[in-house]
Amino acid sequence: MRPQTRNAIAWLAAAAILCGCGAKQPNGAAAPGPPVKHAANPALALSRSMVSAVAASKPAAVPVQVRFGLHSRPSVGEPLDVALVLLPTSAGLDRITGKITTEDDLALVEGGDIAAADRPAEGVPIERAFKVLPQRDGIFTLKAVVTVDSGADKTSESFSMPLIVGEGVGPPPPASAPAAATTHSAAAAKQ
Repeated sequence: MRPQTRNAIAWLAAAAILCGCGAKQPNGAAAPGPPVKHAANPALALSRSMVSAVAASKPAAVPVQVRFGLHSRPSVGEPLDVALVLLPTSAGLDRITGKITTEDDLALVEGGDIAAADRPAEGVPIERAFKVLPQRDGIFTLKAVVTVDSGADKTSESFSMPLIVGEGVGPPPPASAPAAATTHSAAAAKQ
C-alpha cells in the first residue's frame, strides 16, 4: 500500500472519530450507550475520552504518548479549547517539554508552549491545554513537538492531530476559478 493511501486512511479514521464526539439526540440528551465504568487507572480513563495523536516516526522517538480532546465542535471565528495529555511510557525521564504549531488559517491563541514537567512518573498523565481560532472551514493539522530529557540525552518527536472545522471544506483552489471563467468565455464565443 502506498504511503499516501495509508496516510489518507489514517486521517479518515481520525476524522470519523472526531465527528462522532459529542453526539446528541434531537432533544439534546446525550446519546444512550452502555453504562460507563470508571477506571482505577487515570491513563486508562483518558484513553477512552481522548484521541491519540500520530507520531511522525514509527515507533515514536520519545517514550511519551500524546492524546488530545476537544471541548466543543470547531467553528469558524470561535476560539476552541483543546485538551492535551502527555503520557510517559517509561520511568526515569528527567523532563518533558514541548511546543504546539498550527497551519495557516488556524491561529494559536494561547498555550503554544507546553509547560515543562520535571521527573514525570511513568503512566501518570500530564494535562495541558491550548486554544486555537479557526479562520475558515477546512481540515487542519495541529502539531505537538515533544522533547524528552533523560540523562544526557535530549530527544524530540512531532505528533500530528487532525482538526475538522465546519464542513471540512475550505475555499476552492485558485486554479478552479480561471478554468470556470475560460469555460464560460468559450461558451459565450460559440453563441
